[in-house]
Amino acid sequence: MTILPTTDTAAAADAGADAGADTGTHPAGRSPDRAAERPSNVVQFCRARFTPEDLDAFAAVAGPKLGNGHWVGVLRESGRDHDRLLVLLPEVDHPVFRFERDAKGRYSLSFHDRSGWYGIGGGDSAAECLSIWRPRRPKGP
Repeated sequence: MTILPTTDTAAAADAGADAGADTGTHPAGRSPDRAAERPSNVVQFCRARFTPEDLDAFAAVAGPKLGNGHWVGVLRESGRDHDRLLVLLPEVDHPVFRFERDAKGRYSLSFHDRSGWYGIGGGDSAAECLSIWRPRRPKGP
C-alpha cells in the first residue's frame, strides 16, 4: 500500500525554477556555481504532518486489512493543525476510524459511531498509537 504525501508547493516551485539550470554533477542536481548562488535555508518540518516513518507504520497495519477486504479505502485530510488518515469500511457511508497527528506532534486514533468521534488510542509515536491494531499472539494451551 502506498500513501503519497501531500504536495509541497515550495518544492514544486524550486523544481520548476531549476528545470532550466545546468545539472552538472552536483549532488543536488544543480551545477556547483548555481548551488553557491542560493542561500542555505532550512525549512522547519510542520509538526502536524505525518513523517514517512508514520506513513510506513500506518501502511503496515492498513495493507493486510485492505488486502483481505476489512477496509475498502483510506482518505487523507490535511490542514494547518492536523494531518489525518480516514479509514473506510465496507457498506459504511462515512469514515469509521481516524488516525491523526496534531500541531503539537501528538498522535491519536479515534472511532466514529455516527454520534461522534471517540478516542481509542494515542501515543508519542505512530507505532505506539497504532498498537491497538497490531496482531496479538494466540494464547497458549
